[in-house]
Amino acid sequence: MRVLITYDGSTHSDIAVADLQLAGLCADTEVVVVSVLDCRSCRDRKESGDQGLSGQSSADFSEARDRQLAVAETGAELAQRLFPSWKVTSEVRIGSPAWEIIQRAEGDGEASDNRPFDLVVVGSRGHGELKRLFLGSVAHRVITSLRGSVRVARGKPDRLASASSGMAPPRILVGVDGSTDANAAVKAVAYRAWPVGTRIIMAAFETGPLAMVRHWEPNTIWGGTPIALDSPAADGRPALRVVSEAADFVRQRRPDLSVATLVKPADPKYALLGAAEEWDKDGADCIFVGASGVRGLERFLLGSVSTSVALNATCSVEIVRHGG
Repeated sequence: MRVLITYDGSTHSDIAVADLQLAGLCADTEVVVVSVLDCRSCRDRKESGDQGLSGQSSADFSEARDRQLAVAETGAELAQRLFPSWKVTSEVRIGSPAWEIIQRAEGDGEASDNRPFDLVVVGSRGHGELKRLFLGSVAHRVITSLRGSVRVARGKPDRLASASSGMAPPRILVGVDGSTDANAAVKAVAYRAWPVGTRIIMAAFETGPLAMVRHWEPNTIWGGTPIALDSPAADGRPALRVVSEAADFVRQRRPDLSVATLVKPADPKYALLGAAEEWDKDGADCIFVGASGVRGLERFLLGSVSTSVALNATCSVEIVRHGG
């Protein structure tokens, strides 16, 4: 697996790297840590030696670039220390941060290895972001524009401390709706190298007028009784089949993991966030969702709210795109 980690030296980017301890990545993961020098006319100044609008000389540019490279190397050292088996390299890019990250992630001609990455990791905020924002502007642009999968990392200090000692198996919530991207999210979870003890919940939320008026009992690990697919209570509830199939897929791949299901009528943009926060004392470690999902008033809509979940979750979120 190839992972691009964005790093700017902020506390949030440090957390984004440490949070990967709860991401189930394999021992032979290849990682590039990239830091962006936000200087959109630097390339021209470097080539011409002109001072440009800001009066920055070529020597000043070189110094700024070296400082930014040192930032990337710091991130790479952190990743290598936490994950000794990974192959980790660092690099610096110059320009608009979000655009440079997207270009590098999707594979451009400037890098020596221009293959697309399987996953891009961004911190929830970086240097200069207003603390009142749920998500930094760079991360927001990346999750809405990138054509691949992206992880918005919000590691919780207590959970990260326990993860370092091997005492905190991950808790993963997966939103499913039967769409191509949601199925890709299920497969991404199924093929991760989760440690024994990892707990996974497959969740679907039914929407539309019928779902709201039937007052179905939730099929949930929080006290509800699982509903058999061949029972009369399952009639007209396609979400039950979707979560059952998703859970079975993961169980077949990883029978050593705990896989449960959750189905209830609710607005997924709120219900996913609520389920993640209500899970035990510390909540879920990550929510996996497809980038785009099923549409229709009578369907259990999920994909259209993936960005909303990424913006407002208190835990990490992976937005998975089919083929990304």
